[in-house]
Formats: sequence, C-alpha cells, structure tokens
Amino acid sequence: MRFLKFIVFIFCSIFNFSLWGQFSIDSLSHIDYQALHGANLNDVWGYTDELGNEYAIVGTSKGTSIVDITNGAQPQEVFWLAGSESIWRDPCVFGNYAYVTTEAEDGLLIIDLSPLPQSTNLPTTLYTGPAANPWQSAHTCFTSESGYAYIFGANRGEGGVIILDLNANPMQPTEVGVYDVSYVHDGYERNDTLYTGHIYDGYFSILDVSDHSNPVLLATQSTPNFFTHNIWPSADGQTVYTTDEISGAFIAAYDISNLQQIQETDHVQSQQGTSVIPHNVHVKDAYLITSYYSDGIVVHDAHDPSNLIKLGSFDTYVGQTPGFDGCWGVYPFFASNKAVAADITEGLFILQINYAPAASLVGVVKDLVSGQVLDQVSVQLLGAAMTEKTNAQGVYKTGIASTGTYVVEVNKPGYYPQTVQVTLTEGQTTTLNFNLLPIPPFQLQINVKEEGTNIPISNAQIKLTHPQITHEGLTNGLGQEDLTLFYQDTYEVVVGKWGYQTQCSTPLIDASTQELVIYLKKGYYDDFTFDFGWSVIGTAETGAWERANPNPTTATVFDDDSQLDCGLNAMVTGNGTTPNTDQNDVDNGFTTLISPIFDLTGLPTPHLNYARSFYCYHGPGNFDDTLSIVLSNGLDQVVLEEIIAPQGQAMTWEYKSFALNGLLPFTNSMQLFVRTADYAPNFNITEAAFDHFSLSNEPVLEVNSSLTTPSIVLYPNPGQDQLCIGGITKQTNVQVYQLDGKKCLTAQIAPTQPSIDTQCLPNGAYIVEINGQRFSWVKLGQ
Repeated sequence: MRFLKFIVFIFCSIFNFSLWGQFSIDSLSHIDYQALHGANLNDVWGYTDELGNEYAIVGTSKGTSIVDITNGAQPQEVFWLAGSESIWRDPCVFGNYAYVTTEAEDGLLIIDLSPLPQSTNLPTTLYTGPAANPWQSAHTCFTSESGYAYIFGANRGEGGVIILDLNANPMQPTEVGVYDVSYVHDGYERNDTLYTGHIYDGYFSILDVSDHSNPVLLATQSTPNFFTHNIWPSADGQTVYTTDEISGAFIAAYDISNLQQIQETDHVQSQQGTSVIPHNVHVKDAYLITSYYSDGIVVHDAHDPSNLIKLGSFDTYVGQTPGFDGCWGVYPFFASNKAVAADITEGLFILQINYAPAASLVGVVKDLVSGQVLDQVSVQLLGAAMTEKTNAQGVYKTGIASTGTYVVEVNKPGYYPQTVQVTLTEGQTTTLNFNLLPIPPFQLQINVKEEGTNIPISNAQIKLTHPQITHEGLTNGLGQEDLTLFYQDTYEVVVGKWGYQTQCSTPLIDASTQELVIYLKKGYYDDFTFDFGWSVIGTAETGAWERANPNPTTATVFDDDSQLDCGLNAMVTGNGTTPNTDQNDVDNGFTTLISPIFDLTGLPTPHLNYARSFYCYHGPGNFDDTLSIVLSNGLDQVVLEEIIAPQGQAMTWEYKSFALNGLLPFTNSMQLFVRTADYAPNFNITEAAFDHFSLSNEPVLEVNSSLTTPSIVLYPNPGQDQLCIGGITKQTNVQVYQLDGKKCLTAQIAPTQPSIDTQCLPNGAYIVEINGQRFSWVKLGQ
C-alpha cells in the first residue's frame, strides 16, 4: 500500500497550530488498472448506498468499473462491465442509478446501483435517444438532484445539450429538451440554472432551464485562456469557477450576482509559471478541488472568491509535462471527506482530505510621497503558489495554507522594493499596508547614426530591457530618442531599422551616462525583435504566420527562436497556447510570409542567409505539404528551397546561405516569400518557423552546436546539370522525385564518384532520397 501524507511547506521557523488543524491529504490506497484490466482511466464519480457504503464509479478506456472504497485502505472492485474502447468515458449519478457517457458509439450506459451492497449483480441498459432522433455517443453528463440528466457533446446536431427526464423511470429516460446553439463540453445544473462550458468557443453560458423544453440563455462570459473546459458554481450561487484546458491556464472565479455585469474576481494556477493543464474544478463547501494533468489533485481555499489560496496538492503522476498526462478527474463529495482521483496511466487513488482554511494577507499599496494608490504592484508572499498584483484601487490579496511567520516582497518598477516579515494565522485575515518610495529618475538620450557617415537615422526602433522594466522608443528626425530611466544597471539594448543591421549590446547605464550613441551598418537584417513590416497573406483557416516567442507543442514546435540573434522572437505559423499539436497548425489552405522590399543592385556578391524549420506529419500519399522559399525581383522569381519534412521529425533550426548571383536579375524591388500549406483531402499536422534573416557579401553558414545537422550535404543547391553529394562513406543508391511523388531519376554514387548527372531534369524543385533521408534540391536554368 502506498502511503503519503502531504504536509504543506512553510517558509518560516515559527510554527503554531490553529484551532482548525492543518490542511492535509492522505493517500489511503491505490488500484493499478493497467494490471487489473489493461486499461487507462478517464473520469470518476461517486455513490453512497443507504447503509453509508462509499463507491467510486470509474470510467476506463475499456469499460466501467465500480469500486467499494468504504474501507479506504482496502478498496474492492465489485462490478466491471466492458465497453467499446475509448479514451472518453464519463460517469454521473442520480439517486441509485449511474449514467455513463462515452465517445465510443455505445450510447448512454445506465446502471441500477440499488442492489448494492447485498448484491453486485447490477442491471444495466443502453439508451440512444428517441427513435426518430437518436444519438450514439456523448462527451460528458451531469445529473441534478431534481431528476434531470444533461448530456453534453453528443454526436447529434452541434453537440450542445440534450436534457433527459429521469423521474418517471430512471432506466428509461425521456428526452424533454435541447439547447444546441454550439458545442458544449461540460456543465452543471442547480435550481433550474444550467452552467455550460463551450470549450472551442472559449466562453461559458448560464441558462434558465425551469422550462426544460425551452432553455433560455441568461448570460455568457469568455474565460482567461478562451478554452472553457468546465464550470462549477459556489454553494451560494453567487460565483462560478472555470478551467481552461490549455497549458499554463488558470482556474478563474467570476462574480455572477449581476448577470448583466459578470466580473472576474481572481484567477490562479497550480504553481505560477508552470505549463501544467487544469482539467476539472469542483466546489465542496468553500474549497476548490481540481484535477490537474501532471500536478494531480490541487485544493484551493475559496472562502473569499477574490483571493483563491492554494492549500496543497497530491501528485498522482511522476514527472511534469505541459501535455495531457496524469490526473483526469476527481470526486471529492463523500461525506467521509474521502476523495477518489483517476490518473490516466497510474490508476485510481483513494485519498483522505482534512480541510482547513488558509491564512490570508490583504492590504493597500501607496506612493509614499504623493499618497496615491499604486496598481500593478507585485506582492510576493514567499512560499505561496502565486505572486499577486494590486488592482486599480491599490489593493492586494494573497495567503498561504499554514500558520507561521513569512517574508513578503513588494516591488513596482520605478520604486524601491520592500521586504518585511509578517505572522499569519489559519482562518484569519491579516492586514498589512505598504508605502513605496519612488526611485529618482534620470534621463538618457540615444543617438542612432549610420556607421561610416555619422548621418542620423530617423525612425530607428529602440528597445532597452531591464529585469524590472522595458523601455521602447523611435528616433526622431535627428536620430534621437529621450528616455526616462530608473535603474542604474546593465541593460540589454537593441536598435534596428529595415535597411540596416540590427545592433544589440549590454551596456552599463547610470545617471552619468547621459548619452548613448549607436552606429548601424547599412544592410539588411531581421531577427524579428522589431516589426519591420513583413506581411502575411493566405487562405488557411488556422496557422497563419505571426511574429512571436515560439510556444512549444508536443514533439513539434520548439520553445525557442534562433539562438544566434538578439531577442526571443521568430516568425512562426500558428503560435497557439496549447501543447496540442493539431490545435493551431496550418489547416485547409496556405499562409505566405512576405518580406519588405530590399535592394540588391549595390551588392557585388550578395548572399541570402536565414534560419528555418519545418514539421509535417503526413500520410503515405503524395508529397503535398511543403515549405517553399522563393526570391522575387518584382517581375521574375526563383525557388530557393522546396522542403519536404521527414515525417514526424521534431523541429530544429537549419541555417541556410545562398549565393544569389546568376539566379535572376537584381532590382531595387526584391522580396522573399516563405510559403507553407495544408490542403484537403489529406489534412496533416503542419508547422513552420523562420528567423535570422540577413543579406551579406559573403556566405553566412552559422550552425548552433546544440543542434544536430545531417552529415549528408547536397551541393551546389540550387544547382544545374550536376548534383554533388557530400558525406557518403560507401556506395549508395540515390532516388530523385518530383514534388508530386513521381520518381524521375535513380543513380548510384560512391565516395570516389559523389555526383550524378541531372541534365535530363527540367528546371524546378525536387526531393532527393539518400539512405532513407529526404533532402530538397532546386535545379536552375543556365
């Protein structure tokens, strides 16, 4: 038996127990469903019979399980019913009946629980809706105390809400209403008010269902990360709590006392700054019990909905990921204060929770000199899960689980920080106000000039970054910009303009500096720290190019820009906030990134340099999703690269340099086009990235040593009537394909004869396959 008692960590050495006792979660036992049924777990619910025996109703990938947890240390499975395999199986309970939805087309499973505990021979039936309007699968369900079941995400219509009356015969429901405006992922009903989460639309709805045949929409509200997974009301019905099923998202609290002016009162993470996904939040008394994927079960004190305080957690999953690994669901409503948690791969955990209120800290922060309240002041209670900020009234609210003496750090850019100690007590609110002293400012003038001529450069973009604050500006007609600074410290300084090479440096700047002169070389360079005017066109429904700090997705998009340049930005397709690889990739169309115009007429031996990356998980059919990079002079164009990504190979930066002489006539209207697409009928997972653009008189082949590059090299690329292949150590077959997948040339090469004759090939882009690896190659005319 696994036994783990969670003791909340405190920062200080003084430790007093309050009359409430300390919050804790005990692990009573664990069931390995991989060993029991070879199954993963989905959601979980609970049931208590007339004798007070407690049961977990467990949705698994292969069926439905019922476990007697009355003796939490010795749980016993008392019922198993196999079903079609599905990663979604969601139970709910009304009276002595369990209802189980699944996205397998098994219909709604209904189980009569009334024979328990005397008999485990439980009658079952399947319900698939009215004969004239059936449905076979659904995502989730909820049953109300008044005897109605709400079916969410069924495979009928938009997948909204189907309302069933259970009162006449719980084993044979009657459909009495529908709300099918848009897809509903999950919901909750109490006192004829239905709360629904519209995950793909990013909002929740509140409906009056007193007339179940005619639901009336009362209000809607978007949630912080626009991916509204579930919703649960407080006991008094004045607040609702929501989750967004997105990496790094929040549990959010909303005051719904006035449905015409719904207000967010607070939002929290399991631990600030992590990328863990919250799944389902539940409300028990004044506590939030939430299943987080790789963080397990997390409990927050919600006595004050504007000050959600983490009490503690129990982690069911070893490791930490930003994806859908770990705890799926939790049921915390047993009278014994047991809870059951369903972890997808690790099985069922039976827990004992001792609830106790947090120690709260509140106050107001003001300017010491003017007396004005200060907003956006950072208030960090060391040891607490979240760093809080003051609101427009200067008010902050925070807290921690246990009684003790703690350190509080208060900080706002432009003010001297404060650090103090405070003693907090469980179940009590302590008030602590702060007055911050402003830091005397000093002035800095930045002068931007052209290197070699000293000509002032107007409209140059400037970015000064300090750990506390970022200053941005634009030079005037004299090439100057005046900034007001507070910190005499080292800054990261980046200055750039299209037609010049961006400069970044880290000077020490203090009050005596007064002037900083930056010289820019003429030329073209862009690391996308600034917006130099690249444009985007396309037809893709999702995944358009954007300038951003790349957000990672599982096994596809990396979480960094080119490490060889200034800043953190790159151009990426569909920079979504979820780790779901198929959530914001390029779909159903193309997206093209277009550079500003550049002039090549003054460069004798111009080279185009850039970093790029491409991912495509494609099927066995023709090569269809590519990343193409095209150079244009305003009249003609040439394909520099037509890239086919090895199927499913994770993204890495590859650095390219192309000699441009002879490709096409140079003009003062040159542009670069970076295009990718994903067309029907084979919708694939398609992502691309582009960074570190420059033009130079010499080749720039920079390679980050932390990245792997293939040992096989094709040159020249672009080429003409001969293709040479470097890195070959033995006799090897080479196949050359057109982009439609048609093989057009087969040859053999060896270390002593590493080239093939390509005179027979028309001009264009090709895929070259060598030892199972695919490379792009472009043939140009004479």
